[in-house]
Amino acid sequence: MGGGFNVILVAFDTLRFDRVDQVHMPNVHSLLRDSMFFTRHYSEGIPTHPSFTTIFTGVSPLVHGVVCHDGSVQLSRDIPTIPRLLKNAGYLTIAADNLATHLYSGWFAWGFDYYLDIGGVATISMGVKVNGEIVNAKVREALELVNRNRGKPFLLFIHYWDPHTPYIPPRGYAERFYGGDYTKGDLIDALNSTLWGRFMLKGGWMGNLVKSGVRDLDYVRALYDGEVAYVDERFGEVLRLIEDAGLLDNTAIIITSDHGEALGEHRVYFDHHGLYEWDVHTPLIIRLPDKLVSEIGGGRVRGVVYDALVQNTDIAPTILDITGVQRPSVMTGSSLLGVARGEWGGYDAAYSLENTRQTARMIRTREWKLIQWIRADTYGRGPGHIELYNMSKDPGELRNLANEEWDIAMRMLGTLEDRYRRLTGGSDPLIMQEISMPIGVR
Repeated sequence: MGGGFNVILVAFDTLRFDRVDQVHMPNVHSLLRDSMFFTRHYSEGIPTHPSFTTIFTGVSPLVHGVVCHDGSVQLSRDIPTIPRLLKNAGYLTIAADNLATHLYSGWFAWGFDYYLDIGGVATISMGVKVNGEIVNAKVREALELVNRNRGKPFLLFIHYWDPHTPYIPPRGYAERFYGGDYTKGDLIDALNSTLWGRFMLKGGWMGNLVKSGVRDLDYVRALYDGEVAYVDERFGEVLRLIEDAGLLDNTAIIITSDHGEALGEHRVYFDHHGLYEWDVHTPLIIRLPDKLVSEIGGGRVRGVVYDALVQNTDIAPTILDITGVQRPSVMTGSSLLGVARGEWGGYDAAYSLENTRQTARMIRTREWKLIQWIRADTYGRGPGHIELYNMSKDPGELRNLANEEWDIAMRMLGTLEDRYRRLTGGSDPLIMQEISMPIGVR
């Protein structure tokens, strides 16, 4: 059992699982040799507000009710958050973030002794891009506060935005991943093929890219990869600061993202709507303090890859397990130290939902994945549309088998519906709440 350990929770907004590798993120990747790496980790609600609320509470979106980004529902004060729980347990709590101050969701500041505002708003067409250099300046402030409060355990939340649109990495980063002619390609035709793409072309960063002569989709993808590489370098700086401060031995480091990003798959261009793998399959890396490693056993937590199906509802219970703080009964997730201890092997199924640009829900087992649309979307799917994929044979989710494997689809849909009714009591927030950011509406 943990107790008194520091926790640093690092979130890379909009980071795809498949970018956590030696090529794109060598600094993050270097942690894997000392960490648990959960390769089947899923965000239970997307995009930003639902996912981060779930991370902070350990509670399913079906229970906490925040199923929209920038929606009308606020988190109830009856639901405890990790910063509040740790602050009450005597922790120094610090955030380098902007969710509470710039995205109209004040609950993300609850429980923090110091909320170091990183400024800006990372959006498609407005606001100021928050880069890793800005975030790291706040992290240095945070570590000064930690130093002034030596002897007191701390929680530090670090929120990087770089992989989020607009993709504007410093000069030279995109070129690491691109060697073509960005003035040649079918970018405009591809974007014109969907309502979302046409919306992007109207202005903002994509409109400016096109005006500058960019025509190659691969160049835009390289810009995303450049952002990922840039933020990894900034995270490497923070790792060195943590090490130089002598904090590694007594500090847990948890790395994740709120959701991924579409780079043209399923005709979704440079956004995060759609419950496909590139969106809901998110990285989760947990590096434990040395003393806790000794308690559990290094062979179970150092350089170990776990393929258990787990969810971001499990992050908060894991933090409480690490710190020895009592877990509230409202949490629906489970501590992932239980996986390391051999006490459980993950879930039979993972779930996700969205209600921001479209309304849909998902269930994913090891072999199968089903997505059901609740409302019509702008890609031609009607209410109730179902897609079923055999994930072992079709990891790219290219062939919908719902009609061919109807019995499997109905069985999974029944499991999905049963879970909804048990958690919501029949009052489904996906039905009760209107979509918050419809495609094509500014």
